[in-house]
Amino acid sequence: MSGRIEVLTIGDELLDGAVIDGNGAHIGAALADHGRAVARAERLPDRLDVLVPAIRAIAARAEICICTGGLGPTDDDLTLEALARAAGVERAFDPTAWARIEQVYGARTPPATNRRQATLPDGARPLYTAVGTAPGVEIEIDGCRFFALPGVPREMRWFMQHHVLPAVAKGARRTRLLRCVGRGESTLAALLDDLALPTGVEIAWLTPLPEVHIKLVGEDPAALDRAATLIRGAVGDAFVGEGETGLAAATIDACARAGWHIGAAESCTGGLVGAALTDVSGSSAVFDGAIVSYANAVKHGVLGVPLWILDSPKYGAVSEECARAMALGAREVLGVDVAVAITGIAGPGGGSEAKPVGTVWFAWAGLPAEPGAPGEPTVAERRRFRGDREKVRIQAMAWAIDRIRRAALRQAARQETR
Repeated sequence: MSGRIEVLTIGDELLDGAVIDGNGAHIGAALADHGRAVARAERLPDRLDVLVPAIRAIAARAEICICTGGLGPTDDDLTLEALARAAGVERAFDPTAWARIEQVYGARTPPATNRRQATLPDGARPLYTAVGTAPGVEIEIDGCRFFALPGVPREMRWFMQHHVLPAVAKGARRTRLLRCVGRGESTLAALLDDLALPTGVEIAWLTPLPEVHIKLVGEDPAALDRAATLIRGAVGDAFVGEGETGLAAATIDACARAGWHIGAAESCTGGLVGAALTDVSGSSAVFDGAIVSYANAVKHGVLGVPLWILDSPKYGAVSEECARAMALGAREVLGVDVAVAITGIAGPGGGSEAKPVGTVWFAWAGLPAEPGAPGEPTVAERRRFRGDREKVRIQAMAWAIDRIRRAALRQAARQETR
């Protein structure tokens, strides 16, 4: 299917700044992943005098319109009424939609206002749901197919996955998204220069910190599979996952395979490692916790970093010695297999000639030694990151957990070949 696609997000709260329109962004991204593009997107208030003419105008220029919002049970939820008026039809009560609403309420009686959600434009195709109470609808107006979805983000995404994308993405170009960490875009691009990718596969580059995304676009699924396999082989362990699987999820998975429990001692990152890892569902099976030791008193009192390190003009809080002591202290306090420590200067102030802004010291306690190499109680590394305070902190977080991910993958591979 081809044709112009427009997006219409509805709600006063989207216009007065009370709610950010994340639905429109998600719809655009989901369509792009399925080879379709949004030609136009607009936000409109909950007003029939605005919605009805806007819907008619969209019907005159588009083949598909995806609407979100205004399907609730209150008087200001006007999307179904606006669609009915634009189509020149009445609304009719749908007993099946009502039965599904009753099922959601279980032993309770649904409020009478919920009947509005089951009163659909005559001739519309109900889009029943497994989340929430509001059914969506598909209705054709002057040759344009309108998909009306709830505005609640979780519900909207369910409808997109189960109703809209299967209907609008047939015959469209497909995409694959490969996610990499630890190497820049130019370095990764050089690794791909000599690859003989299948004909018809295009590459686009995206660089959302801390990852680099390689987006593959093409019509032939087999060709996309072949291209993805070639690229994964070329970039090696810089590859962390595909689609929704990013660095944090890949780290949790690798540690689970290795049988590790991990923890962190964070200074300049202020809890970003813990936040990234705990954003992954099920991370508690691997990640035990983090100590945000921003002040020297916490580094000393909780992690046991010696005062001779912290008070020394030669070493100080941003030093190899401090990072090693933090990592060892975190491993002991948290009782984990592997602990990472991060201490640095994120800026914009605090730097010096010896330790410029962006300087970060890392240490990992508990990583197994490489085959043939002597074991060490800790492994330490100094990095200098470019960018503002936020970018330095994000890059430091990623570097810290990516070293754990790579080591865990090697450990899991050794264990699985025994």
